[in-house]
Amino acid sequence: MTHTPTSPVAARRFTRRAATGCLILLLIPAGLLAYFWYSAWHTGHVNDQRRQAALASILNQARHATNDTTHALNTSSTTDTDTLTGVIWQHTHAPLITYDTSRRTFTATATRSAAYSEKALLPGGGPVTVSRCFTFTSTRGTSANWTTTMTEQDEQVCRPGQTIDHRATLAKNRIKNMPAAQLTRADLTQALDPAHQQDTYIVKDTMRHGQTATITILIHAQRDASATAAQCYQFARHIDTNDAERATTGMPIATC
Repeated sequence: MTHTPTSPVAARRFTRRAATGCLILLLIPAGLLAYFWYSAWHTGHVNDQRRQAALASILNQARHATNDTTHALNTSSTTDTDTLTGVIWQHTHAPLITYDTSRRTFTATATRSAAYSEKALLPGGGPVTVSRCFTFTSTRGTSANWTTTMTEQDEQVCRPGQTIDHRATLAKNRIKNMPAAQLTRADLTQALDPAHQQDTYIVKDTMRHGQTATITILIHAQRDASATAAQCYQFARHIDTNDAERATTGMPIATC
């Protein structure tokens, strides 16, 4: 059997082709890696821009609330703290509003939120909500003019107010769904505090004026009432003869 030696030219061609093939095989994963790296960077960049836009929207909301509260207080002719609390609540939507009589200062604590659509590298993205905690401090100066300032706080500052807001909503729904005949202090206490612990809801007063029942409730943030925040809420429930219309409103007031 005769062996035909490979020519140097053919050997070089084979070597070049093999090297080219290896280079292509190396370039494919490198290209894929670069593509995924860029996609991940781009996705993160887009999400960061959307998040920053949502946060900017929150700050804009808070600034508007500050200006609107100041304007509303200065155009109001009342000095009643309950009414002024209502004015502040209308513009800040703060579930927790305290009043310092010595300093003639209201402090409203509220969470502001905004949502943005998160871009995902793989399927599974969707809406994301970001929030910030603020205090709105309204003070009446010696010239009788009100000024309101906004301060961003740590998230934990707003937690008592968030709990009170949740419990106020539950109380409002319970009042709305109760028969008109049961809108008494005893029945409301039983409905809101069936264990008779009086540590979260304390029904302070119930009154009726025509077709409207007014209920005042002190709502605590936690069961340890002596150590946590609390807010008085006033609920108004329309009373219809057949209970067909049960429109109910609720808002914080300064005192119970």
